[in-house]
Amino acid sequence: MSGGPAKTKRVVIIGMGDTGVLVASRLSRDFQVTGISTKPNLVSGQELGKRLADLNWWQRFYNTPLHRFKALSSVEIRHAKATSVDLDNQTVTVLDQRKLETRIPYDFLIIASGTSNGFWRDDSLRSEADIDAQLQSDARAISEARSIAIVGGGPCGVSSALNIQRAYPDKTVSLFISADLPLPGYHASARQYYHQELINVGVRLFTGHRAITPTPAPRAGTIHFESGQSAIADTIIWSTGDRKPHTDFLPNELLDDEGFVKTRSTLEVGGRDNVFAIGDVASTDPARSSARNWAYGVLVHNLKRRAAGRAANKRYTPPANRWGSIVGPQDTGLTLHQDSGKTTRLSRWLVDKVLLPTVVQRVIYRGVKRLER
Repeated sequence: MSGGPAKTKRVVIIGMGDTGVLVASRLSRDFQVTGISTKPNLVSGQELGKRLADLNWWQRFYNTPLHRFKALSSVEIRHAKATSVDLDNQTVTVLDQRKLETRIPYDFLIIASGTSNGFWRDDSLRSEADIDAQLQSDARAISEARSIAIVGGGPCGVSSALNIQRAYPDKTVSLFISADLPLPGYHASARQYYHQELINVGVRLFTGHRAITPTPAPRAGTIHFESGQSAIADTIIWSTGDRKPHTDFLPNELLDDEGFVKTRSTLEVGGRDNVFAIGDVASTDPARSSARNWAYGVLVHNLKRRAAGRAANKRYTPPANRWGSIVGPQDTGLTLHQDSGKTTRLSRWLVDKVLLPTVVQRVIYRGVKRLER
């Protein structure tokens, strides 16, 4: 399908993070696309460790103003927060920074609103200046701390611990995990590999430590564990995997018991053939893995078929194990872990000069405008 009658149909995407941008870039030629975003930038949820330990490098590839994406040139971006969805009348109500409320009609709705997780992902309305101030503040908290505690052994926790310890070898970096090995959900070989890498680089690794997470979680001070033990640190990074879905604006009929969007393998939602969900907010599988694994291609294909009056016929199949980069590019290169356990190493030159600017920005995101000098 290209051009023609479908261009008269309006697709509204709630959430312009990684998956929202990828979907919008594939639909903008054939539909009127409106993206609703609480931030004017794509502030990626990827590579938290690099973001905290090497912010200047991270900013180049993971904090991108939405207007720089070439494939979004015809997409209407609303810098606002969704407050409600009327399924029967097919409208989304949003509130902008001026507290003005607007109703946006849709023919197709895509929910890609993501989740809150620790301090680095939220759905608060922020300007570009607000984003920069927060990023700088988080990086400064790491550089000024003498002791840093990371709670949680998932990819964000492991990446934070390893990258911070490598960037600041004189700091005391501790990683507290509840299991015997980090990275649950990954192949056993990847778990063993990073268990040893953390020890080799000097991270103090504490296994069998399940933290009691208070609300709000402190950014510094004392961590209490279920065992009765405790630990003190100048800076605390909470990476326990306790994700809060951004779904307060949705009708309860679309949500499961945990507040995630009930999503079929076709990425359609409930009994609605014009509502889709993707990414961390979609309950496709326990790992919410449609945020990765090329799931945006499944959604785009099925939405186009629905727009043409045909049934969705592609299905998203989650991988057996999580895969990909875990700690981001290091001086020695980028290690990619497959769900089968196989590893691939790319040189740092290839990552910085080819993979990120060409494969990711030019091919996957279909072009990113250069910064004006």
